[in-house]
Amino acid sequence: MKPMPVKNKSSIGTDLLLAERLIQLGARPPIVSQLCHLTRKQSIAFFKTVQGQSPKQGMLPHDHQWVIRTALNNIHASLFLSMLEDIRHRLSTPNLSAAILVKAFEIYINVASKILTDRQCIQPRSSQHCPLDINRAWYLISLLSSGDLVFILCGRCHARYLGMIHPDAVFSQCPICDVWTDRSGRRRWITAKSKKLTLNKPRTR
Repeated sequence: MKPMPVKNKSSIGTDLLLAERLIQLGARPPIVSQLCHLTRKQSIAFFKTVQGQSPKQGMLPHDHQWVIRTALNNIHASLFLSMLEDIRHRLSTPNLSAAILVKAFEIYINVASKILTDRQCIQPRSSQHCPLDINRAWYLISLLSSGDLVFILCGRCHARYLGMIHPDAVFSQCPICDVWTDRSGRRRWITAKSKKLTLNKPRTR
Protein backbone atom coordinates (compact mmCIF):
# COMPACT_ATOMS: atom_id res chain seq x y z
CA MET A 1 0.00 0.00 0.00
CA LYS A 2 1.45 3.34 -1.07
CA PRO A 3 1.88 6.00 1.63
CA MET A 4 -0.36 9.05 1.44
CA PRO A 5 1.45 12.15 0.13
CA VAL A 6 2.19 14.65 2.86
CA LYS A 7 1.86 18.33 2.07
CA ASN A 8 4.67 20.54 3.30
CA LYS A 9 4.05 23.43 5.68
CA SER A 10 4.51 26.12 3.02
CA SER A 11 1.86 24.49 0.81
CA ILE A 12 -0.58 24.25 3.72
CA GLY A 13 0.10 27.87 4.61
CA THR A 14 -0.51 28.98 1.02
CA ASP A 15 -3.82 27.09 0.91
CA LEU A 16 -4.96 28.70 4.16
CA LEU A 17 -4.04 32.19 2.97
CA LEU A 18 -5.94 31.63 -0.28
CA ALA A 19 -8.88 30.17 1.64
CA GLU A 20 -8.94 33.26 3.86
CA ARG A 21 -8.91 35.58 0.84
CA LEU A 22 -11.65 33.61 -0.91
CA ILE A 23 -13.84 33.84 2.19
CA GLN A 24 -13.14 37.58 2.47
CA LEU A 25 -14.32 37.93 -1.14
CA GLY A 26 -17.53 36.09 -0.24
CA ALA A 27 -16.79 32.51 -1.31
CA ARG A 28 -18.82 29.86 0.47
CA PRO A 29 -17.32 26.72 2.08
CA PRO A 30 -17.96 24.25 -0.82
CA ILE A 31 -15.86 26.42 -3.16
CA VAL A 32 -13.15 26.96 -0.55
CA SER A 33 -13.07 23.23 0.17
CA GLN A 34 -12.69 22.32 -3.50
CA LEU A 35 -10.01 24.86 -4.38
CA CYS A 36 -7.96 24.87 -1.17
CA HIS A 37 -7.87 21.15 -0.37
CA LEU A 38 -9.81 21.46 2.88
CA THR A 39 -12.50 19.18 4.20
CA ARG A 40 -16.08 20.40 4.45
CA LYS A 41 -15.84 20.74 8.23
CA GLN A 42 -12.52 22.59 7.99
CA SER A 43 -13.95 25.01 5.43
CA ILE A 44 -17.01 25.75 7.57
CA ALA A 45 -14.92 26.22 10.71
CA PHE A 46 -12.47 28.48 8.86
CA PHE A 47 -15.37 30.49 7.41
CA LYS A 48 -16.73 31.10 10.92
CA THR A 49 -13.27 32.21 12.06
CA VAL A 50 -12.78 34.66 9.19
CA GLN A 51 -16.33 36.05 8.93
CA GLY A 52 -17.37 35.70 12.56
CA GLN A 53 -20.61 34.00 11.59
CA SER A 54 -21.93 30.79 10.10
CA PRO A 55 -21.99 30.46 6.29
CA LYS A 56 -25.18 30.88 4.32
CA GLN A 57 -27.22 27.71 3.93
CA GLY A 58 -28.65 26.38 0.69
CA MET A 59 -27.42 25.67 -2.79
CA LEU A 60 -24.78 27.65 -4.62
CA PRO A 61 -25.90 29.81 -7.57
CA HIS A 62 -26.83 27.54 -10.46
CA ASP A 63 -28.98 29.61 -12.84
CA HIS A 64 -27.39 28.78 -16.18
CA GLN A 65 -29.29 31.59 -17.96
CA TRP A 66 -28.25 34.33 -15.54
CA VAL A 67 -25.69 35.66 -18.05
CA ILE A 68 -28.32 36.41 -20.69
CA ARG A 69 -31.14 37.67 -18.47
CA THR A 70 -30.01 41.31 -18.64
CA ALA A 71 -27.42 43.32 -20.52
CA LEU A 72 -25.84 44.34 -17.20
CA ASN A 73 -25.41 40.72 -16.15
CA ASN A 74 -23.81 39.94 -19.49
CA ILE A 75 -21.39 42.86 -19.30
CA HIS A 76 -20.19 41.92 -15.81
CA ALA A 77 -19.89 38.21 -16.61
CA SER A 78 -18.08 38.94 -19.88
CA LEU A 79 -15.65 41.26 -18.12
CA PHE A 80 -14.81 38.75 -15.39
CA LEU A 81 -14.47 35.71 -17.63
CA SER A 82 -12.38 37.67 -20.15
CA MET A 83 -9.95 38.55 -17.37
CA LEU A 84 -9.89 34.96 -16.17
CA GLU A 85 -9.19 33.64 -19.66
CA ASP A 86 -6.42 36.20 -20.18
CA ILE A 87 -4.76 35.11 -16.92
CA ARG A 88 -5.06 31.45 -17.91
CA HIS A 89 -3.54 32.21 -21.31
CA ARG A 90 -0.60 34.09 -19.78
CA LEU A 91 0.06 31.25 -17.34
CA SER A 92 -0.55 28.59 -20.04
CA THR A 93 -2.88 26.63 -17.76
CA PRO A 94 -6.43 25.48 -18.54
CA ASN A 95 -7.13 24.55 -14.92
CA LEU A 96 -8.78 26.71 -12.29
CA SER A 97 -6.92 27.27 -9.04
CA ALA A 98 -7.72 29.30 -5.94
CA ALA A 99 -4.95 31.76 -6.84
CA ILE A 100 -6.30 32.35 -10.36
CA LEU A 101 -9.88 32.82 -9.12
CA VAL A 102 -8.75 35.27 -6.43
CA LYS A 103 -6.61 37.31 -8.83
CA ALA A 104 -9.25 37.44 -11.59
CA PHE A 105 -12.04 38.39 -9.19
CA GLU A 106 -9.95 41.07 -7.47
CA ILE A 107 -9.15 42.65 -10.83
CA TYR A 108 -12.81 42.42 -11.86
CA ILE A 109 -14.02 44.14 -8.66
CA ASN A 110 -11.43 46.88 -9.07
CA VAL A 111 -12.41 47.56 -12.69
CA ALA A 112 -16.15 47.17 -12.14
CA SER A 113 -16.14 49.63 -9.24
CA LYS A 114 -14.44 52.26 -11.42
CA ILE A 115 -15.94 52.00 -14.90
CA LEU A 116 -19.12 49.96 -14.47
CA THR A 117 -20.67 51.87 -11.59
CA ASP A 118 -24.39 51.32 -11.40
CA ARG A 119 -27.18 51.70 -8.89
CA GLN A 120 -26.45 48.16 -7.81
CA CYS A 121 -22.77 48.98 -7.26
CA ILE A 122 -23.16 51.55 -4.51
CA GLN A 123 -19.95 50.90 -2.60
CA PRO A 124 -16.76 50.74 -4.71
CA ARG A 125 -14.47 47.72 -4.28
CA SER A 126 -17.20 45.73 -2.58
CA SER A 127 -18.24 42.49 -4.30
CA GLN A 128 -21.40 42.40 -2.18
CA HIS A 129 -22.99 45.24 -4.15
CA CYS A 130 -22.18 44.10 -7.72
CA PRO A 131 -24.42 41.90 -9.85
CA LEU A 132 -21.73 39.19 -10.02
CA ASP A 133 -20.45 37.72 -6.76
CA ILE A 134 -17.60 35.22 -6.47
CA ASN A 135 -19.91 32.24 -5.97
CA ARG A 136 -21.78 32.88 -9.21
CA ALA A 137 -18.46 33.67 -10.90
CA TRP A 138 -17.21 30.22 -9.91
CA TYR A 139 -20.33 28.63 -11.43
CA LEU A 140 -19.97 30.61 -14.67
CA ILE A 141 -16.41 29.30 -15.03
CA SER A 142 -17.81 25.77 -15.15
CA LEU A 143 -20.31 26.80 -17.85
CA LEU A 144 -17.51 28.30 -19.93
CA SER A 145 -15.34 25.20 -19.48
CA SER A 146 -18.20 22.89 -20.51
CA GLY A 147 -18.94 24.94 -23.65
CA ASP A 148 -22.37 26.16 -22.55
CA LEU A 149 -21.01 29.71 -22.63
CA VAL A 150 -18.95 30.98 -25.57
CA PHE A 151 -17.19 34.24 -26.33
CA ILE A 152 -18.43 36.24 -29.32
CA LEU A 153 -16.80 39.28 -30.89
CA CYS A 154 -19.24 42.06 -31.81
CA GLY A 155 -18.77 43.17 -35.40
CA ARG A 156 -19.83 46.74 -34.59
CA CYS A 157 -18.21 47.76 -31.30
CA HIS A 158 -15.65 44.90 -31.26
CA ALA A 159 -16.48 44.05 -27.67
CA ARG A 160 -15.95 40.45 -26.52
CA TYR A 161 -19.11 39.25 -24.85
CA LEU A 162 -20.70 35.97 -23.78
CA GLY A 163 -23.23 34.00 -25.77
CA MET A 164 -25.09 30.94 -24.57
CA ILE A 165 -25.63 27.69 -26.41
CA HIS A 166 -29.33 26.81 -26.67
CA PRO A 167 -30.59 23.50 -28.04
CA ASP A 168 -31.12 24.93 -31.52
CA ALA A 169 -28.86 27.97 -31.73
CA VAL A 170 -26.60 30.39 -29.95
CA PHE A 171 -28.02 33.31 -28.00
CA SER A 172 -25.77 36.02 -29.43
CA GLN A 173 -26.61 39.62 -28.78
CA CYS A 174 -24.17 42.36 -27.87
CA PRO A 175 -25.06 43.85 -24.44
CA ILE A 176 -23.63 47.19 -25.58
CA CYS A 177 -25.04 47.58 -29.10
CA ASP A 178 -28.27 45.58 -29.01
CA VAL A 179 -30.14 47.64 -26.45
CA TRP A 180 -32.75 50.35 -26.75
CA THR A 181 -34.16 53.06 -24.49
CA ASP A 182 -37.84 53.06 -23.63
CA ARG A 183 -39.98 56.13 -22.91
CA SER A 184 -39.00 56.15 -19.25
CA GLY A 185 -35.32 56.28 -20.15
CA ARG A 186 -34.54 52.71 -19.08
CA ARG A 187 -32.18 50.73 -21.28
CA ARG A 188 -33.81 47.54 -22.51
CA TRP A 189 -32.32 44.28 -23.77
CA ILE A 190 -34.23 41.36 -25.21
CA THR A 191 -34.80 38.78 -22.49
CA ALA A 192 -33.47 35.25 -22.58
CA LYS A 193 -37.04 33.92 -22.52
CA SER A 194 -38.21 35.86 -25.56
CA LYS A 195 -35.01 35.14 -27.43
CA LYS A 196 -35.32 31.45 -26.67
CA LEU A 197 -38.86 31.42 -28.03
CA THR A 198 -37.54 32.91 -31.25
CA LEU A 199 -34.74 30.37 -31.46
CA ASN A 200 -37.03 27.43 -30.83
CA LYS A 201 -39.51 28.22 -33.60
CA PRO A 202 -39.79 25.34 -36.05
CA ARG A 203 -37.62 25.76 -39.10
CA THR A 204 -39.28 26.17 -42.48
CA ARG A 205 -38.26 23.59 -45.02
